[in-house]
Amino acid sequence: MKFFFLTILFGGLLLLSACSSDRSKPATEDSSRPPTSQSASKPEFSYDPKAAGDSLKQWVDSLALKVDFPEIEKKKGAAQLFAFYQNRNFSPAWGAGTSQKLMEIISQIDREGLNPSNFPLDALRSLVDSAQSGKVSARTGARLDLLLSASYLKLADLLATGKIKADQLSADWHIKDQVPDTLGVYLQKAVAGQVERSLASLRPGFGQYTKLRRHLAQYRRLSAAGGWPTVEAGADLAPGDSSQRIIAVRRRLAVTGDLDSTLAPQQQNARYDSSLIEAVNRYQQRNGLIVQPEITDRMVQAMNIPAEDRLTQLMLNLDRIRWISTGPMPPTYALVNIPEYRLHVVEDGSEVKVMPVVVGKVMNATPVFKDQIEHVEFSPYWNVPTSIATAELWPKIRASRSYLDRNHMEILNGWGNNARVVSRSSVDWGNLRNYRIRQKPGPWNALGQVKFMFPNQYAIYLHDTPSEQLFGETRRAFSHGCIRIADPVWFADWILPQFNRDEVTEKMNDRQLEIVKLDQEIPVYIVYLTAFEDGEGRLNFRPDLYGLDKRLTPEFDK
Repeated sequence: MKFFFLTILFGGLLLLSACSSDRSKPATEDSSRPPTSQSASKPEFSYDPKAAGDSLKQWVDSLALKVDFPEIEKKKGAAQLFAFYQNRNFSPAWGAGTSQKLMEIISQIDREGLNPSNFPLDALRSLVDSAQSGKVSARTGARLDLLLSASYLKLADLLATGKIKADQLSADWHIKDQVPDTLGVYLQKAVAGQVERSLASLRPGFGQYTKLRRHLAQYRRLSAAGGWPTVEAGADLAPGDSSQRIIAVRRRLAVTGDLDSTLAPQQQNARYDSSLIEAVNRYQQRNGLIVQPEITDRMVQAMNIPAEDRLTQLMLNLDRIRWISTGPMPPTYALVNIPEYRLHVVEDGSEVKVMPVVVGKVMNATPVFKDQIEHVEFSPYWNVPTSIATAELWPKIRASRSYLDRNHMEILNGWGNNARVVSRSSVDWGNLRNYRIRQKPGPWNALGQVKFMFPNQYAIYLHDTPSEQLFGETRRAFSHGCIRIADPVWFADWILPQFNRDEVTEKMNDRQLEIVKLDQEIPVYIVYLTAFEDGEGRLNFRPDLYGLDKRLTPEFDK
């Protein structure tokens, strides 16, 4: 939801008053702290509230009737403003204390990865000062009140649903906005003296949000200080090598804390000795690179990504987290982070398991969405999707009489429950659309021996796999979109507490389809975060597998 009408209102205010200089005391309070009192010592505004109310009604009526501002006729913000002031009988809502608190919070929103310059802070401060000293008319006071309300709604919308909306640029992100039409309720709380608390309640409850905010502050400092030194490209460097490039690597890794600070005196050491190996491996782990002694060209490229770009990456990921959740997360859930290639299991608020996963190839990107795991299928059939059957299997089946038997597959004459198995020789090769290829249960099955179902329009689920060797790869984008998990026995045991591990294993090996419904459905989140904090408190970055960062950066910079 974009509050486009703010541009019009802001422009009108700038005509009323020249932008004043920043006369406020630099803010030091972290807006994540509990709310403080609303500056009760501040004098209230001096304009006539009744006359201001008459002007407010005229202004807001003109918004609702699309007379003065036709550009906002389809914007939800105008309707929310009208409803808010109508419920107040068009009386002014903001006092000096709540106004000062809102301006203070806006001045600090860079801590949230947002830009204070998107708000007319100078104009607000000038008008608030004038209103307190009796230098504005009731009509100008009404404009100030309306601008404060509109600014609050814009900030609330940014915190709740992000600067870039989930469906604006990404066709593969299907987690919807959480609070599309209720921001007016938060505005009512704000003018009642809960400016800070109401806005804080709109922050995502996903724990990574708070963690990335902390790292954002660190990377702002790094960027302001000039970032880090670059490392010259060249041949791979191995332990025992000597090169001036080793000195650059030491300096680079020291800036981000990968090289122990106690080793700072050795930064002029041009030999790749044992003291550097641990730092190299730590950096590789944090950045999704192959962990190895060699300093490769790929590692050098990652180290040379500018601090400013990493700062933008953090802000993009904070914005994407806003697409995931407004308010608290459920206490128990499963979460797959696609660029990390890992599944995180959270129980009663604590992470109890992390395991590798295989996700979709770039051409078969795993979509981002959330759902509920409803049931588990032991010894499942694999009903081959039509796209895979057409592109990969039908040509092989037609070319080889033994292909079906060798791969434990069969052909059915439809997709319904009453479809029958038919022979290869009876297939109408000119009309394959109505046939289904199905792989029988067993260790050979492409889905492995168990799958975890959360029925959705994308036909995505979690499942076992016979290709366990792929979990040893660093970059694991090999599937057609579904998500293969490394430890399905553990996950089935966790998700079905009525069975122990031996019983789970027995059901997986039974080769007879069995469907078990969960007593309580488990939320599952499929997300796309290229920056996150790991279990050891270290900031991690990952390559932009599906190009979402690249796609969103130009829009975010606007």
